[in-house]
Amino acid sequence: MIGYNTLLGLDLFSDEIEDSYIFHIPHSKTEIPDQFKSDFVSTELMEHEIKLLTDFATDEIYTIGSLSKVVFPYSRIFCDVERLDDENEVMFAYGRGFYYTKTDSGELLRENSNGNKEVIYNDYYLKHHETLTNLVDQKLKDGRSPLIVDCHSFSDTPFTSDIEQGLERPDFCIGTDDYHTPKWLVDMAVAYLTNQGYSVKINYPYVGTIVPLKHYQKNENVQSIMIEVNRKLYMDGGVVNDSKVIELNQLMSSLFLVNYQPN
Repeated sequence: MIGYNTLLGLDLFSDEIEDSYIFHIPHSKTEIPDQFKSDFVSTELMEHEIKLLTDFATDEIYTIGSLSKVVFPYSRIFCDVERLDDENEVMFAYGRGFYYTKTDSGELLRENSNGNKEVIYNDYYLKHHETLTNLVDQKLKDGRSPLIVDCHSFSDTPFTSDIEQGLERPDFCIGTDDYHTPKWLVDMAVAYLTNQGYSVKINYPYVGTIVPLKHYQKNENVQSIMIEVNRKLYMDGGVVNDSKVIELNQLMSSLFLVNYQPN
C-alpha cells in the first residue's frame, strides 16, 4: 500500500486522504444564468466586474487527482456564496453581500426590485451551502475528519472595496479560523511554501476560511484552511498563463498530496 506525506500527516493512505479533503472553489467561474442578466445595469459593467473579481483558473490550480471538490458554477457577481447572509455580512452595507448591487468602485451594478434576489438566495446560495454541508456530513458519517481547503486567488493590487489597502502583498495568503484551523496545519503549509521560495502571510490581505454553519464553532473534527494565490504568479497583463497554472497545480499537488516511501 502506498503511503503519503500530506498536510493531514505521515501515516495516512490514499483512500483515507481522498475521503478527508474537500476543496471549496467558489469564485472561479464567469457565467451568469441568462434569465438574470437583465438585472444588471449594463452588459459592459457586468463584464468589467466579472473580469476584475473572478479567481481565474483556480478550478485548475486546485484540482488534485480525485480529491473531493465543490465548485460554484456561476460568477461571484451573480451570487457570492462566500458571503454570510445579509444580517451577518459586513459588506452588505456596501452593496456587496451575497447579492452584489454595487461595483467594486461603488457604482450601481444591479437592481433589486423584481424578487430575483430571493430566488437566487434560495435556489443558488442555499443549495451551494447544502451541497458543501452534505459532503462534510457524509465524511463525518464515514468516520473521517474532513479538511476543507478554501481555494482562492487575489489581485496584487488592492481592490477599492478591500479593507486592507497595503501594497506589499505576499505570494500566498493563508486564512485561518481560531477554532477550525489547527496551528500545526498552518505551520506545515507556511513551511512548505516558504521553502519553495514564496512569501506567505497569515490572514493578510484576506481573513478566515469557510466552515458550514452547522458545524461552525461546534465540531473540532471539521477543519478548514484558506489558500489564496497572488494572481501575479499565473496571470500576465490580465491574461491567464497556462504554463504557470500547471506549475501552480503541481505545487498544490505537492503541498496536499506527495508520494513518499517510508523508511
